Amino acid sequence: MSQAGCNHNHSNDDSHGHSHASGLALNFSLAITVIFVIVEALIGLHARSLALVSDAGHNFSDALSLGLSSYAIWIAKKPANARKTFGYHRVAILAALLNSAALAVMSISIVASAWNSFTHPHAIDSGLMVWTAVGALVINTVIVFALHGGAKNSLNIRATYIHMATDVISSIVVATAAIAIHKTGLVVLDPLASLLIAGIIFVSCWNIIREATDILLEGSPRGLDVEKMIAAVEAIPHVQSLHDLHVWTVSDGLNYMSCHLEVDAAQTLAECAEITRCVNKLLESDFGIAHATIQVEQAGACLDSGASDDLYCLGQSPRNGHPHIEATV
Repeated sequence: MSQAGCNHNHSNDDSHGHSHASGLALNFSLAITVIFVIVEALIGLHARSLALVSDAGHNFSDALSLGLSSYAIWIAKKPANARKTFGYHRVAILAALLNSAALAVMSISIVASAWNSFTHPHAIDSGLMVWTAVGALVINTVIVFALHGGAKNSLNIRATYIHMATDVISSIVVATAAIAIHKTGLVVLDPLASLLIAGIIFVSCWNIIREATDILLEGSPRGLDVEKMIAAVEAIPHVQSLHDLHVWTVSDGLNYMSCHLEVDAAQTLAECAEITRCVNKLLESDFGIAHATIQVEQAGACLDSGASDDLYCLGQSPRNGHPHIEATV
C-alpha cells in the first residue's frame, strides 16, 4: 500500500494549554464566588427575600461546582497506573454529572421553599434585594466570560459554565422582581421569581446529565457518525469489512475504538501493519479517535467452519458479511 493512501491531516493537541487556562479561570471564579455567596446570603436573610436567598444558595452550589471542576482538572493530570489503566480522566465526567445533579436537586428545593412563601407571605426589603442582585449579575457575568473558552472543549467546564450562566439569568430575574415589588408592593412576585429560577436551573442542567450519563454508559462519542466512519474505513484499499466494533468516550476529547478488521487474503505482515496505520490515521484525523485497538483478520475468517466462536465473531452476519454495529448511537 502506498503512503499516498494515508494522507490525512492531523489536528494539533492543545488540550494541556486549555486545561491550564481553564484551571486558572476556575480558581479565580471560585475565590470571588465564595466571597459573594457569604455577602448575598447575609443580605438575603436581612431583607427576608426568598428569591435572594435562593440565588445565594444557587451561588453556593456554584462554589461547590467550581471547586469540584478544579479538582477534576487537577486529578486528571495524574498518570495511569496498574489499577487505573485509563488514568483519572473520567473524574471530569463524574464532576459534570454531580454538578448537574446537584442543580436538579436544588431546583426542587427552591420550588418547595417558594410554595411555603406563597402560603406564608412576609414583607421584603426590595432595596437591598435589587442592589445585591445587581452585584451578583456583575460577578456572575465576569465568571461566565472567564469560563467561556474552556466550555468549548470540556464537558466538565461546560457544566460549570452553564451553572454560572443560569446565575446570570437568575440575577436578572431577582433584580426585576425586586424592582416590581418596590413599585407594586406585591410580595408574591418573590416566590414567583424563585419558581422561574428553579425552572431555568432544571432545564439548563438536563442536557449535561444526559451527556455525562451517556459517556459513563460507554455510548458513542457525541456527534460521531458511526455508519460514515465504517464506510470510510472500508474504503481503504484491501479492507473488506470490520466487525465487533466498539467506540466510546473516556473523557473530554479522548475517544477510543476497538474492532476486528478483515482484509484481503494473502496480505503480508508488513502490508497488514500498513493497513492498520492507515486506519488509525484516518480515525484520528477525520473522526477524532486517537486510540484504536485493531485486530486484523483474513476476510471470511468468521464464516469459516473452523472459526465459529461466538465471542470472536461477535457482530458478523453470515447472510451478507456486513458488521452489526455494537456501538451505541
